[in-house]
Amino acid sequence: MEHTSVYGWTWHQHECHKEELSELIADNKGCKKWLIHIKENKTNYLRIERDNDGDPIIRGSLTYKQNPENQEEFEVFHFYIRPKSFITVGLDLSKITGDYRESCDHLIIGEKTPVEGFLILMGELINHFLDGIDQFESKLKKLQRDVQRNNHTTLLNSIYDSRIELINWSDLTLPVHETAMAIKEAFLDDVTETNAYKKITTRIERTLTLISHYRQDIDTLLNLEEVLSSHRGNEIMKTLTVFTVIVTPAMALGAIWGMNFKHMPELNWKFGYLYAMILIVGSTVGIYAWLRMKGWTGDLLRGKKNRKHFD
Repeated sequence: MEHTSVYGWTWHQHECHKEELSELIADNKGCKKWLIHIKENKTNYLRIERDNDGDPIIRGSLTYKQNPENQEEFEVFHFYIRPKSFITVGLDLSKITGDYRESCDHLIIGEKTPVEGFLILMGELINHFLDGIDQFESKLKKLQRDVQRNNHTTLLNSIYDSRIELINWSDLTLPVHETAMAIKEAFLDDVTETNAYKKITTRIERTLTLISHYRQDIDTLLNLEEVLSSHRGNEIMKTLTVFTVIVTPAMALGAIWGMNFKHMPELNWKFGYLYAMILIVGSTVGIYAWLRMKGWTGDLLRGKKNRKHFD
């Protein structure tokens, strides 16, 4: 498909590699490498070159869709920008505009230069990423509420899943940022003073700011969960230690009187059983009182009424 601007430049939009692509860029450097990359590679890629007339050319590939749950599921489109036209291969605009947002075809063609038109296209990509980040924000807020209310151990998996999803949006945004920087490097003041460039850079900055903020939130949740998990482990070990110390006298005395030696004078005591019970209970209570006096029992025997998070 070919779109022609009222300003005289052309946008060649192809769904896949075709022979006419070779004819469109046959007189430019690097065209063969770009065509090979379209056929063989499915990764982000960016190059800045000069054509035979010395004009700048930017060619490359961008990942514009990726499944956060399975990052092997992704879609890449390829682009070739020249002073009088630009080419895209494998880009399905319907997948980034959705059902509720107007198609950006006429906005792209309405710009004065193909570079500005491509910047509008990248702006639409960032808008698509922002839609996903907005959905991610809702999930993150729910996760924060779950951490505050429930604080169960399975939340750690949810936190890590959120972190991976955020990395996914970051991986999609950074190549667009790099492409905008490459456009600035190639065209300098011819593009940096345009509204299209100012809009895309502002939108990218906004997206990266959100990603950075949410990354800090997730790191905070991870640190909090690690602190809580460490606290739970310490409480368990402390409880087991105190319990072991308290019952040690009973275990020791039970072990002594459980022996089967022939001569054990305690066996002939009339009130031996009573003495044993008194000794066991007294030593147990004494050990507990000593631990309590030292402050080593802490809040182990307190209820959960006032323990909001550390339970």
